Amino acid sequence: MKRENGDEQVQVMSGTQDWYDKAGRNPLAEPGFTPQLMAKIEQAAEERSAGKRSLRFGRIAGLGGLAAVLLFGVLLWPFGQWGNSNPMGQLAAIFNQSSGAAAIQPSASPAATSSSSPQSYNPPIGSAEFEIGGMKYYMPLPLNRNKEAARAVETNAGIVWSPPPPMVNYSKPGYTHPTEPYALYLSPKGQPELSEASAKRIYSFPLYAGGSQSYYGLTGIFAGGDYVIMRSVTYTLGRNGTGTPDKFSVIDVTAAAAGATVTPRDLLTLSNEYGLYRSFIAFDAVNEDMLLVYYSNNDNKGYNVHSSLYDLATGAVQNVDSKIGIDVQGQRQIATYEVNGKKRATDISMLLGQQWYYDWWYEEHGERIEPVDTGK
Repeated sequence: MKRENGDEQVQVMSGTQDWYDKAGRNPLAEPGFTPQLMAKIEQAAEERSAGKRSLRFGRIAGLGGLAAVLLFGVLLWPFGQWGNSNPMGQLAAIFNQSSGAAAIQPSASPAATSSSSPQSYNPPIGSAEFEIGGMKYYMPLPLNRNKEAARAVETNAGIVWSPPPPMVNYSKPGYTHPTEPYALYLSPKGQPELSEASAKRIYSFPLYAGGSQSYYGLTGIFAGGDYVIMRSVTYTLGRNGTGTPDKFSVIDVTAAAAGATVTPRDLLTLSNEYGLYRSFIAFDAVNEDMLLVYYSNNDNKGYNVHSSLYDLATGAVQNVDSKIGIDVQGQRQIATYEVNGKKRATDISMLLGQQWYYDWWYEEHGERIEPVDTGK
Protein backbone atom coordinates (compact mmCIF):
# COMPACT_ATOMS: atom_id res chain seq x y z
CA MET A 1 0.00 0.00 0.00
CA LYS A 2 1.37 3.38 -0.92
CA ARG A 3 1.50 6.13 1.61
CA GLU A 4 0.70 9.77 1.10
CA ASN A 5 3.46 12.29 1.54
CA GLY A 6 3.38 16.03 1.80
CA ASP A 7 1.11 18.25 3.84
CA GLU A 8 -2.05 16.23 4.10
CA GLN A 9 -3.91 14.89 7.08
CA VAL A 10 -6.54 12.30 6.22
CA GLN A 11 -9.16 11.11 8.67
CA VAL A 12 -11.28 8.45 7.02
CA MET A 13 -13.14 5.37 8.21
CA SER A 14 -13.64 7.11 11.52
CA GLY A 15 -15.60 4.35 13.23
CA THR A 16 -18.78 4.84 11.25
CA GLN A 17 -20.12 3.31 8.08
CA ASP A 18 -22.78 5.97 7.56
CA TRP A 19 -20.72 7.56 4.81
CA TYR A 20 -21.08 4.43 2.70
CA ASP A 21 -24.32 2.93 3.96
CA LYS A 22 -26.72 5.81 3.37
CA ALA A 23 -27.88 6.51 -0.15
CA GLY A 24 -27.37 9.80 -1.89
CA ARG A 25 -24.00 10.88 -0.52
CA ASN A 26 -21.61 7.99 -1.15
CA PRO A 27 -19.81 6.78 -4.25
CA LEU A 28 -22.10 3.97 -5.32
CA ALA A 29 -25.40 4.54 -3.54
CA GLU A 30 -26.71 7.32 -5.68
CA PRO A 31 -30.26 7.21 -7.11
CA GLY A 32 -30.48 4.42 -9.63
CA PHE A 33 -28.18 2.27 -7.49
CA THR A 34 -30.85 -0.11 -6.22
CA PRO A 35 -30.51 -3.25 -4.07
CA GLN A 36 -31.25 -5.27 -7.21
CA LEU A 37 -28.43 -3.56 -9.08
CA MET A 38 -26.11 -4.10 -6.13
CA ALA A 39 -26.93 -7.80 -6.17
CA LYS A 40 -26.09 -8.03 -9.86
CA ILE A 41 -22.83 -6.18 -9.35
CA GLU A 42 -21.80 -8.39 -6.45
CA GLN A 43 -22.72 -11.53 -8.38
CA ALA A 44 -20.57 -10.41 -11.32
CA ALA A 45 -17.70 -9.61 -8.98
CA GLU A 46 -17.96 -13.00 -7.25
CA GLU A 47 -18.01 -14.84 -10.57
CA ARG A 48 -14.94 -12.99 -11.73
CA SER A 49 -13.02 -13.59 -8.53
CA ALA A 50 -14.17 -17.18 -7.90
CA GLY A 51 -11.36 -19.26 -6.46
CA LYS A 52 -9.23 -16.33 -5.41
CA ARG A 53 -9.84 -13.96 -2.55
CA SER A 54 -7.17 -11.44 -3.42
CA LEU A 55 -8.44 -8.84 -5.85
CA ARG A 56 -5.88 -6.87 -7.78
CA PHE A 57 -6.71 -3.86 -9.86
CA GLY A 58 -4.70 -1.83 -12.32
CA ARG A 59 -4.68 1.85 -11.57
CA ILE A 60 -7.83 2.84 -13.35
CA ALA A 61 -8.12 0.46 -16.27
CA GLY A 62 -8.07 -2.38 -13.73
CA LEU A 63 -11.58 -1.48 -12.63
CA GLY A 64 -12.84 -3.25 -15.76
CA GLY A 65 -14.88 -6.37 -15.16
CA LEU A 66 -15.94 -5.59 -11.60
CA ALA A 67 -18.67 -3.48 -10.13
CA ALA A 68 -17.31 -0.17 -11.39
CA VAL A 69 -17.38 -1.22 -15.03
CA LEU A 70 -20.92 -2.49 -14.70
CA LEU A 71 -21.85 0.86 -13.25
CA PHE A 72 -20.37 2.79 -16.17
CA GLY A 73 -23.28 1.77 -18.36
CA VAL A 74 -25.90 2.15 -15.63
CA LEU A 75 -25.01 5.37 -13.85
CA LEU A 76 -23.80 7.20 -16.95
CA TRP A 77 -27.01 6.31 -18.77
CA PRO A 78 -28.47 7.89 -20.84
CA PHE A 79 -25.04 8.89 -22.16
CA GLY A 80 -24.05 5.25 -22.16
CA GLN A 81 -20.90 4.25 -24.02
CA TRP A 82 -18.34 6.94 -24.59
CA GLY A 83 -15.71 4.84 -26.27
CA ASN A 84 -12.43 6.72 -26.03
CA SER A 85 -13.63 9.28 -23.51
CA ASN A 86 -11.68 10.08 -20.37
CA PRO A 87 -11.84 7.04 -18.03
CA MET A 88 -11.18 9.23 -15.01
CA GLY A 89 -14.21 11.29 -15.83
CA GLN A 90 -16.23 8.07 -16.00
CA LEU A 91 -15.02 6.99 -12.56
CA ALA A 92 -15.89 10.42 -11.24
CA ALA A 93 -19.34 10.04 -12.74
CA ILE A 94 -19.81 6.79 -10.84
CA PHE A 95 -18.90 8.37 -7.54
CA ASN A 96 -20.77 11.61 -8.08
CA GLN A 97 -23.75 10.93 -10.32
CA SER A 98 -26.22 13.67 -9.56
CA SER A 99 -29.80 13.32 -8.52
CA GLY A 100 -32.02 16.26 -8.03
CA ALA A 101 -29.37 18.33 -6.40
CA ALA A 102 -25.82 18.43 -7.62
CA ALA A 103 -23.48 15.61 -6.72
CA ILE A 104 -22.85 15.43 -2.97
CA GLN A 105 -24.28 18.93 -2.67
CA PRO A 106 -25.04 19.27 1.08
CA SER A 107 -27.50 22.14 0.75
CA ALA A 108 -29.73 20.42 -1.79
CA SER A 109 -30.56 16.81 -1.11
CA PRO A 110 -33.74 14.84 -1.89
CA ALA A 111 -36.41 16.12 0.48
CA ALA A 112 -37.45 14.10 3.49
CA THR A 113 -39.36 16.69 5.49
CA SER A 114 -41.11 19.89 4.53
CA SER A 115 -41.13 23.36 6.00
CA SER A 116 -43.81 24.42 3.51
CA SER A 117 -47.47 24.33 4.42
CA PRO A 118 -49.67 21.60 2.84
CA GLN A 119 -51.51 24.32 0.91
CA SER A 120 -48.34 25.69 -0.70
CA TYR A 121 -46.63 22.37 -1.33
CA ASN A 122 -48.55 20.01 -3.57
CA PRO A 123 -46.23 18.40 -6.13
CA PRO A 124 -47.87 16.64 -9.07
CA ILE A 125 -47.11 12.99 -9.76
CA GLY A 126 -43.70 12.62 -11.40
CA SER A 127 -42.23 15.77 -9.85
CA ALA A 128 -38.60 15.92 -8.79
CA GLU A 129 -38.31 17.04 -5.16
CA PHE A 130 -35.52 18.75 -3.25
CA GLU A 131 -34.79 20.15 0.18
CA ILE A 132 -32.64 23.26 -0.05
CA GLY A 133 -31.79 25.52 2.86
CA GLY A 134 -34.55 23.98 5.00
CA MET A 135 -37.22 24.59 2.35
CA LYS A 136 -38.90 21.94 0.26
CA TYR A 137 -39.14 22.47 -3.50
CA TYR A 138 -40.63 20.50 -6.39
CA MET A 139 -40.10 20.53 -10.13
CA PRO A 140 -43.15 19.35 -12.13
CA LEU A 141 -42.08 17.02 -14.94
CA PRO A 142 -43.81 14.96 -17.63
CA LEU A 143 -43.97 11.29 -16.71
CA ASN A 144 -41.57 10.37 -19.52
CA ARG A 145 -38.74 12.51 -18.09
CA ASN A 146 -35.93 11.10 -15.94
CA LYS A 147 -36.48 13.02 -12.71
CA GLU A 148 -33.21 11.67 -11.31
CA ALA A 149 -31.48 13.97 -13.81
CA ALA A 150 -33.25 17.07 -12.44
CA ARG A 151 -30.94 19.42 -10.55
CA ALA A 152 -31.31 22.38 -8.20
CA VAL A 153 -28.96 24.36 -5.97
CA GLU A 154 -29.18 27.55 -3.90
CA THR A 155 -27.23 30.65 -4.90
CA ASN A 156 -27.25 34.14 -3.43
CA ALA A 157 -29.66 35.26 -6.16
CA GLY A 158 -32.11 32.38 -5.76
CA ILE A 159 -32.61 28.74 -6.68
CA VAL A 160 -30.85 27.69 -9.88
CA TRP A 161 -32.34 24.59 -11.41
CA SER A 162 -32.21 22.52 -14.56
CA PRO A 163 -34.95 20.15 -15.78
CA PRO A 164 -34.07 16.99 -17.71
CA PRO A 165 -34.76 17.58 -21.42
CA PRO A 166 -36.80 15.10 -23.47
CA MET A 167 -34.75 12.17 -24.73
CA VAL A 168 -35.07 9.70 -27.59
CA ASN A 169 -33.62 6.26 -28.33
CA TYR A 170 -33.51 5.12 -24.70
CA SER A 171 -33.55 1.50 -25.91
CA LYS A 172 -30.43 1.85 -28.05
CA PRO A 173 -27.15 1.88 -26.12
CA GLY A 174 -24.97 4.72 -27.32
CA TYR A 175 -27.77 6.46 -29.21
CA THR A 176 -29.76 8.18 -26.47
CA HIS A 177 -29.73 11.94 -26.88
CA PRO A 178 -31.76 15.04 -25.97
CA THR A 179 -34.15 16.61 -28.45
CA GLU A 180 -34.05 19.96 -26.64
CA PRO A 181 -31.03 21.70 -25.10
CA TYR A 182 -30.19 21.67 -21.41
CA ALA A 183 -31.05 24.95 -19.72
CA LEU A 184 -30.63 26.71 -16.37
CA TYR A 185 -33.46 28.64 -14.69
CA LEU A 186 -33.58 30.98 -11.71
CA SER A 187 -36.49 30.99 -9.23
CA PRO A 188 -36.96 33.00 -6.02
CA LYS A 189 -35.99 31.38 -2.75
CA GLY A 190 -38.99 30.13 -0.82
CA GLN A 191 -41.16 29.60 -3.90
CA PRO A 192 -41.88 25.85 -3.70
CA GLU A 193 -42.67 25.25 -7.37
CA LEU A 194 -39.77 25.29 -9.80
CA SER A 195 -41.48 25.87 -13.13
CA GLU A 196 -40.56 27.69 -16.31
CA ALA A 197 -43.69 29.85 -16.08
CA SER A 198 -42.48 31.56 -12.89
CA ALA A 199 -38.71 31.41 -13.48
CA LYS A 200 -36.08 33.31 -15.46
CA ARG A 201 -34.02 31.36 -17.96
CA ILE A 202 -30.42 32.39 -17.44
CA TYR A 203 -28.56 30.08 -19.82
CA SER A 204 -29.19 27.44 -22.49
CA PHE A 205 -26.60 25.03 -23.81
CA PRO A 206 -26.46 24.49 -27.55
CA LEU A 207 -28.23 21.29 -28.53
CA TYR A 208 -25.48 20.13 -30.87
CA ALA A 209 -21.78 20.02 -30.08
CA GLY A 210 -20.16 20.61 -33.44
CA GLY A 211 -22.28 18.25 -35.54
CA SER A 212 -25.72 16.69 -35.87
CA GLN A 213 -24.54 13.48 -34.17
CA SER A 214 -22.80 15.19 -31.23
CA TYR A 215 -24.60 16.55 -28.19
CA TYR A 216 -24.04 18.40 -24.93
CA GLY A 217 -24.80 16.74 -21.63
CA LEU A 218 -25.20 18.50 -18.27
CA THR A 219 -23.99 16.12 -15.55
CA GLY A 220 -24.10 18.36 -12.50
CA ILE A 221 -24.53 21.86 -11.07
CA PHE A 222 -22.95 23.22 -7.90
CA ALA A 223 -23.59 26.25 -5.71
CA GLY A 224 -20.94 28.96 -5.56
CA GLY A 225 -22.43 32.00 -3.82
CA ASP A 226 -23.10 34.52 -6.59
CA TYR A 227 -22.17 31.81 -9.09
CA VAL A 228 -23.28 28.39 -10.28
CA ILE A 229 -20.75 25.85 -11.54
CA MET A 230 -21.80 23.54 -14.35
CA ARG A 231 -20.28 20.13 -15.04
CA SER A 232 -20.80 19.14 -18.66
CA VAL A 233 -19.63 16.82 -21.42
CA THR A 234 -20.08 16.42 -25.14
CA TYR A 235 -20.55 13.04 -26.78
CA THR A 236 -21.05 11.55 -30.22
CA LEU A 237 -23.71 8.94 -30.90
CA GLY A 238 -22.85 5.34 -31.69
CA ARG A 239 -21.73 2.24 -29.82
CA ASN A 240 -18.14 3.27 -30.35
CA GLY A 241 -18.86 6.96 -30.09
CA THR A 242 -16.43 9.31 -28.41
CA GLY A 243 -16.94 11.77 -25.61
CA THR A 244 -15.00 14.59 -24.08
CA PRO A 245 -13.72 14.71 -20.50
CA ASP A 246 -15.90 16.42 -17.91
CA LYS A 247 -15.55 20.20 -17.99
CA PHE A 248 -16.38 22.69 -15.24
CA SER A 249 -17.55 26.18 -16.17
CA VAL A 250 -19.04 29.01 -14.14
CA ILE A 251 -21.89 31.51 -14.64
CA ASP A 252 -22.51 34.72 -12.71
CA VAL A 253 -26.07 34.16 -11.48
CA THR A 254 -26.34 37.53 -9.73
CA ALA A 255 -25.51 39.32 -12.97
CA ALA A 256 -28.04 37.18 -14.84
CA ALA A 257 -30.71 38.00 -12.25
CA ALA A 258 -30.04 41.71 -12.85
CA GLY A 259 -30.72 41.28 -16.56
CA ALA A 260 -27.22 40.76 -17.94
CA THR A 261 -26.57 38.24 -20.69
CA VAL A 262 -24.12 35.73 -19.25
CA THR A 263 -21.88 33.18 -20.89
CA PRO A 264 -20.00 30.34 -19.14
CA ARG A 265 -16.34 30.78 -18.32
CA ASP A 266 -14.27 27.58 -18.27
CA LEU A 267 -12.60 26.62 -15.00
CA LEU A 268 -11.21 23.11 -15.33
CA THR A 269 -11.29 20.00 -17.51
CA LEU A 270 -10.83 16.67 -15.75
CA SER A 271 -7.95 14.43 -16.79
CA ASN A 272 -6.48 11.09 -15.77
CA GLU A 273 -3.93 12.73 -13.49
CA TYR A 274 -6.75 13.57 -11.08
CA GLY A 275 -7.61 9.89 -10.60
CA LEU A 276 -5.02 8.80 -8.03
CA TYR A 277 -5.60 8.10 -4.36
CA ARG A 278 -8.21 10.36 -2.65
CA SER A 279 -8.32 13.21 -5.15
CA PHE A 280 -11.39 15.43 -4.87
CA ILE A 281 -13.06 18.74 -5.71
CA ALA A 282 -14.81 21.01 -3.20
CA PHE A 283 -16.90 24.10 -3.97
CA ASP A 284 -16.89 26.86 -1.34
CA ALA A 285 -20.08 28.93 -1.71
CA VAL A 286 -19.06 31.32 1.06
CA ASN A 287 -15.67 32.31 -0.34
CA GLU A 288 -16.69 31.59 -3.94
CA ASP A 289 -13.79 29.26 -4.67
CA MET A 290 -13.23 25.80 -6.10
CA LEU A 291 -10.63 23.61 -4.38
CA LEU A 292 -8.92 20.88 -6.43
CA VAL A 293 -6.80 18.35 -4.57
CA TYR A 294 -5.03 15.59 -6.48
CA TYR A 295 -2.06 13.25 -6.12
CA SER A 296 0.93 12.10 -8.15
CA ASN A 297 3.34 9.22 -7.67
CA ASN A 298 6.74 9.91 -6.18
CA ASP A 299 10.03 8.04 -6.07
CA ASN A 300 9.38 6.74 -2.55
CA LYS A 301 6.38 4.61 -3.65
CA GLY A 302 4.07 7.18 -2.15
CA TYR A 303 2.08 10.17 -3.28
CA ASN A 304 2.71 13.86 -3.51
CA VAL A 305 -0.30 16.07 -2.88
CA HIS A 306 -1.19 19.05 -5.10
CA SER A 307 -3.78 21.65 -4.14
CA SER A 308 -5.13 24.52 -6.22
CA LEU A 309 -7.77 27.14 -5.43
CA TYR A 310 -9.82 28.59 -8.30
CA ASP A 311 -11.46 32.00 -7.86
CA LEU A 312 -14.98 31.75 -9.31
CA ALA A 313 -15.16 35.49 -9.95
CA THR A 314 -11.93 35.88 -11.88
CA GLY A 315 -10.74 32.38 -12.75
CA ALA A 316 -7.42 33.10 -11.04
CA VAL A 317 -5.64 30.04 -9.64
CA GLN A 318 -3.39 29.92 -6.59
CA ASN A 319 -1.60 27.06 -4.89
CA VAL A 320 -2.70 26.03 -1.40
CA ASP A 321 0.40 25.45 0.68
CA SER A 322 -1.31 24.45 3.92
CA LYS A 323 -2.10 20.94 5.10
CA ILE A 324 -5.23 19.47 3.51
CA GLY A 325 -7.40 17.49 5.90
CA ILE A 326 -10.31 15.20 5.07
CA ASP A 327 -12.70 14.88 7.98
CA VAL A 328 -15.50 12.32 7.60
CA GLN A 329 -18.58 13.10 9.69
CA GLY A 330 -21.26 10.55 8.96
CA GLN A 331 -22.45 11.28 5.43
CA ARG A 332 -20.30 14.39 5.06
CA GLN A 333 -16.71 14.62 3.88
CA ILE A 334 -15.17 17.96 4.82
CA ALA A 335 -11.94 19.42 3.47
CA THR A 336 -10.00 21.55 5.94
CA TYR A 337 -7.23 23.91 4.86
CA GLU A 338 -5.88 27.44 5.23
CA VAL A 339 -5.80 30.38 2.83
CA ASN A 340 -3.73 33.42 3.76
CA GLY A 341 -3.56 32.21 7.34
CA LYS A 342 -7.33 31.77 7.71
CA LYS A 343 -8.80 28.34 8.34
CA ARG A 344 -11.50 27.04 6.03
CA ALA A 345 -13.76 23.98 6.05
CA THR A 346 -15.67 23.06 2.90
CA ASP A 347 -17.86 20.08 2.06
CA ILE A 348 -16.28 17.87 -0.61
CA SER A 349 -18.44 17.92 -3.70
CA MET A 350 -16.82 15.31 -5.97
CA LEU A 351 -14.70 12.23 -5.31
CA LEU A 352 -12.17 11.71 -8.09
CA GLY A 353 -9.51 9.32 -6.80
CA GLN A 354 -9.69 5.54 -7.07
CA GLN A 355 -8.97 5.07 -3.37
CA TRP A 356 -12.51 6.22 -2.57
CA TYR A 357 -13.76 3.19 -4.50
CA TYR A 358 -11.31 0.88 -2.75
CA ASP A 359 -12.47 2.19 0.63
CA TRP A 360 -16.09 1.56 -0.32
CA TRP A 361 -15.27 -2.00 -1.43
CA TYR A 362 -13.53 -2.73 1.85
CA GLU A 363 -16.48 -1.46 3.86
CA GLU A 364 -18.91 -3.56 1.82
CA HIS A 365 -16.86 -6.76 1.38
CA GLY A 366 -14.16 -6.74 4.03
CA GLU A 367 -11.47 -7.20 1.35
CA ARG A 368 -8.61 -4.88 0.59
CA ILE A 369 -8.09 -4.02 -3.07
CA GLU A 370 -4.48 -3.27 -3.85
CA PRO A 371 -3.65 -1.46 -7.11
CA VAL A 372 -1.16 -3.25 -9.32
CA ASP A 373 2.06 -1.23 -9.28
CA THR A 374 3.10 -0.99 -12.91
CA GLY A 375 6.12 1.09 -12.04
CA LYS A 376 4.87 3.92 -14.17
